[in-house]
Amino acid sequence: MTVPVAVPVLRNKTFLILWGGQTISVLGDTLFTLALMWWVVNATQSGVAVSLVVLATSLPQLILGSMIGVYIDRADRRKMMLVAATLNGIITALLALFYWYGWFSLPLVLFMAVLMSIVTTFDGPAFEASVPVVVGKDDLVRANSIMHMGNSAMSIVAPAVSGILIALAGVGAAIFVNALTFFVAAISLLFIQFPSPRIAAASENKNSFMHDFVGGLKFVLGHKVLLPLLSYNALLNLALAPVSVALPLLVLNVWQGGPALLGLVGSFKAVGFLGAAMLLSAAPGIIKKTGPVIIGSVVALGLFTMVVAFAPHQGWLLAGVTMVGFVLVMTNVAAQTIWQREVPDELRGRAFTARETTTSGLRPLGQAVSGPLLNMVGPVVLIGGAGLLCAIGGVFGLLLPSVLHYPHEKKTAQSEAPAVSDD
Repeated sequence: MTVPVAVPVLRNKTFLILWGGQTISVLGDTLFTLALMWWVVNATQSGVAVSLVVLATSLPQLILGSMIGVYIDRADRRKMMLVAATLNGIITALLALFYWYGWFSLPLVLFMAVLMSIVTTFDGPAFEASVPVVVGKDDLVRANSIMHMGNSAMSIVAPAVSGILIALAGVGAAIFVNALTFFVAAISLLFIQFPSPRIAAASENKNSFMHDFVGGLKFVLGHKVLLPLLSYNALLNLALAPVSVALPLLVLNVWQGGPALLGLVGSFKAVGFLGAAMLLSAAPGIIKKTGPVIIGSVVALGLFTMVVAFAPHQGWLLAGVTMVGFVLVMTNVAAQTIWQREVPDELRGRAFTARETTTSGLRPLGQAVSGPLLNMVGPVVLIGGAGLLCAIGGVFGLLLPSVLHYPHEKKTAQSEAPAVSDD
């Protein structure tokens, strides 16, 4: 079944089912992440251990991402997402069983995190590459906003539920719920069909894979908007990498909080997500000047991260994470829309995995040094410094005219990008 792009987003059954399955999965992912981090912090009391877990989820994407993009452009993306969700459900269910049987350990967690990261590297770009085909380019801002809104609603509920679930039923229960949500996402994909533009995989040409791989990179590297936007986001990811490592210890050691406070911090951040997503869904024209929105939001992100670090009391802490969530959605929807508009259907798998690999590529470096730095300076200084670097780096976006002035009035950057042949 081919989905007519003229169907409004909220009446597009294929989009609603696709979005619904992914949204349920977000609930499980949030439960799982909080449970896993809580176990690591309490079992090890080590920033290094936390950074190792974060690295385990990042490095497979860095190493394999760009190569996997070729297969995403060659395969049926719906089937790829179905297989990925099923595999992640099985892996997560096994992890819950290992916990219940007392076989849980840091090496096991790291190994399973690597496996899940490899599978997710197929799923995420395949999903994002499918959205423009399902809804059409004119509805991308609203569709992206609705997706963020659903994810945000789940993220508001999930941290609080996670804290209660961990306290009452233990870490294993939270992990097992994540497995169930993966299976729900997989089942939902059985009820829809949508086009999946593919490149011709010339089996007789031994260099076909490398040709397609290089072709995707050439498109991104030759694009007058995507390349500077890619570099900008990658450096900012490096600056903010320590926050994910240091935040659990900020809650545990500085605020003397338990899983309930950690869940509350996540919920308030999700309130910011939801507020921005609802605003953009109702008034997508707010980010018509996409480039300035990205730059302004990045500067604000750095400033609000500093508020989180140096908050004098919990009210400021929760207000800070709420605003961090708000500006993150503004930045992400704007950047995501640029990529979906500028990249042709048949190149999206390669382009999106190249983007994720590059923007995430410097993150493991930041996370690798975060553990030792966290033990040296503590979470307050580390998070505050990351926020300061983000704010300063955001200002440098003013020096990128192709990003600052996007969208361009006369012609888009896509028309200026070099054509890539898949012959």
